[in-house]
Amino acid sequence: MTKLFWIFLSTICMTAYGNSQDNKFLENDFFKLTLDNQGNLTELLEKETGKNLLIQGFNKSLLTIQSDGVNYPITSWERKGEILKLKFKELGAEISVNVNSKNNYLTFEIVKVKSRKFITKVTWGPYHVLPSEKIGQSIGIAYDDNTAIGFMGLNLKSRGGFEIATRERFGNAAKKIEGGASLTGFVRDRSRFQTVDNWEQKLGQAVPVKDSDAEIIGAKFAFYCVPTDKLLKVVEEIVVNEDLPYIKTKDVWNKVSKYSSSSKLIMSYNVNNIEACIDVAKKAGISSVYHGGIFKTWGTFLLNDKDFPKGYQSVRECSDIAEKHGINLGAHTLTNFITTNDPLVTPRPDPGLVMAGITKLEKSISENDDELLLQDEVVRPAYHEPNIEKVNPRWREHTAVRIGDEIIEYSYATAEGKLVLKDCKRGAFGTKAVKHKKGEKVSRLMSHGYKVFFPDINLQDQMAKNLAKFFNEANLKRISFDGIEGGLASGHGRYGSDRFVKVFFDHLKDPNIVANSSDVTHFGWHYFANESWGEPWTSDNFREAHLDHRLDVQQALKEDLLPRKMGQFSINAKTTKKDIEWVMGLCAGYDAGVDFYISPNIEEINKEANSILSEIKKWENARMEGLFTEAQKEKLRDPYTFYGLERNGEGVNLVFIESWAPEGGRTQGENDLNSLPSSILKSSPEAPVSLDYRHTNMTTEPGQPTAAIWKYFCAGPKQKLQFVIRLPKESRESVNGIYLKVGAKKIMIPFTLAPGDYIINKGNNTYKHLSADLQVKNEVILDEGYFTVTEGQNVIEFDYQGKGRDAGPEMIVNFRTIK
Repeated sequence: MTKLFWIFLSTICMTAYGNSQDNKFLENDFFKLTLDNQGNLTELLEKETGKNLLIQGFNKSLLTIQSDGVNYPITSWERKGEILKLKFKELGAEISVNVNSKNNYLTFEIVKVKSRKFITKVTWGPYHVLPSEKIGQSIGIAYDDNTAIGFMGLNLKSRGGFEIATRERFGNAAKKIEGGASLTGFVRDRSRFQTVDNWEQKLGQAVPVKDSDAEIIGAKFAFYCVPTDKLLKVVEEIVVNEDLPYIKTKDVWNKVSKYSSSSKLIMSYNVNNIEACIDVAKKAGISSVYHGGIFKTWGTFLLNDKDFPKGYQSVRECSDIAEKHGINLGAHTLTNFITTNDPLVTPRPDPGLVMAGITKLEKSISENDDELLLQDEVVRPAYHEPNIEKVNPRWREHTAVRIGDEIIEYSYATAEGKLVLKDCKRGAFGTKAVKHKKGEKVSRLMSHGYKVFFPDINLQDQMAKNLAKFFNEANLKRISFDGIEGGLASGHGRYGSDRFVKVFFDHLKDPNIVANSSDVTHFGWHYFANESWGEPWTSDNFREAHLDHRLDVQQALKEDLLPRKMGQFSINAKTTKKDIEWVMGLCAGYDAGVDFYISPNIEEINKEANSILSEIKKWENARMEGLFTEAQKEKLRDPYTFYGLERNGEGVNLVFIESWAPEGGRTQGENDLNSLPSSILKSSPEAPVSLDYRHTNMTTEPGQPTAAIWKYFCAGPKQKLQFVIRLPKESRESVNGIYLKVGAKKIMIPFTLAPGDYIINKGNNTYKHLSADLQVKNEVILDEGYFTVTEGQNVIEFDYQGKGRDAGPEMIVNFRTIK
């Protein structure tokens, strides 16, 4: 009886007062946490309601440690003042965590680690919580209209979420799960060399970090559970109290500053056209002009001498001129991507370039040999691409190795037997071809479809400092960390991405600039004013390019407590005033800015240029002044209806213009595209070719139909449907038994397609069978062989002869109708 009493009392003490009444332990004004004897988190009690906000049945050790790939939960714990001593019996380890209770949150900091074996990682959670209507994926919040629960890293090494080797647009510090949400954090030891499969490269190197971020001690997290109406205020309190990056615009935190969502113009300004760029910006009412490709090289960030003859000083002259007009300048970068013409690569490659598949020469070579025989068959995955025929040549990365100071490109690696690199180009990228002896070190240089190389985690620091030096000297105020996923190349996961951003900001004279990125990361959240992605060149239709992705992002940004942007659009000769009314209205509906690619000569290029610029100014001013009512915003969030804008005293009126529909009824998602060559079927605004419709024949259940059923929206009046059916070159087999059905009309197409072949029908009775090189292989005329679609939604069925439960090859169909 006495023993049971003391066990019960020790558990109660976890939520009782500490040594003084002002020092609550695992408890604050809003919540308290309870651990059982084994260190499992069993209760997250919301004090006001008395409700346990943990999902029952998913008790989790407060933290787990990893050694040799095995995870170990807490086996027992004890409290000494503010220190929790967490013990892991099986590993002979003990971790001391300082717990500090604040009014609105708790902090947990690892202050001491003892272990018989090396600890590679400590993971907090995942904690499974009930509130989950909204998820702040990168910052780590799960909440509904009443309660918000968050778990936030308080320094760079303290990572939100769990590690993955692939890219994410938003993080995973908070994720939806069945019945609720999970919150996770971790810290990893970064003091040892590792070989990892990272992002786009097998067997890549991850060199040690050279500062205190290399060790687990010092990892610190905040845990909070507050009423949702206090959420943003509590997050700001944590940021300020814990000395996290607090970036401001005009002395207002960029998470609440209206200016964070302001629109910008992307123009290639230089010393010769800066006045013209400023003139366009003033006519559009835009306060920022941003250069989309200012650097001649990435890495040391050299400029084009013709545009900026005095280098960084020339850019400073441009920014000084712009500043006099109330306009700031910015510049685009691909974060840690290194171009092959940069001094970090040529004529002598920097030792800090990321290497992979490190091995040795099996045989000496002269300066002219074009084959390399390598040792260690185990490193083959770093060099050999088994499906090279499936890789679009435009997206093939550099296949290159480094031996000493020479870079050698190779065409391919042998698939069988010895590991041989074939058709080598010696002395690539301005390096010098020399003799190399057997046993010399050989390593693959990690590359990417942008034809670049990458820095290791330490060279990356120098790159970030180089970029900060440019911004300081040029006095620039906006940056986009495009390609921020490149930080994964370091082998340190998203830590690599966040470290680049932190080092850059640490070396700015004034860190209060407006920054965005292609992805949102956990620690990067503190630096970013917004996320702006959505490319204009993926569709001929101004309104359709990545529309689905753009709209999805608006909700994700809002739940992540970030100001919003609608991504990039291009204003060119074909852009209309209606296009601008559509996008500016959509932005107003979401309280989002937009970024326009535009030429300083737009008035010579587009006959509606003055109206376009005036329309941008009118909408942007109204949005920034907060003139739209919530009812008006709701109307404007409909992407298929748009309005004109009229000022009405201190408010605005919306005037209906028209409704429209995307071609085929599908909005373009991030990975959707029209990959059909224009030489087969040309797309135009009046007769756009649809996005790819893809189908693979496979029987999943006996008797279940295998056909694809597509809903196709015809934006014009009743007409004949045009289409192209193709079997991609990558297919390993031919296809026959192809048919299309529109409404009640079904047509069997009497062709057998070899890989790369096409079937073309232009809304008539003639069906052409073309080879991959566009030679006519066959042509037939089918009575009543055309299909008719009506204005609005049409149902199309497509299939071919399959192989039962074995998946057939993927086929692609594109449609065209006239608007």
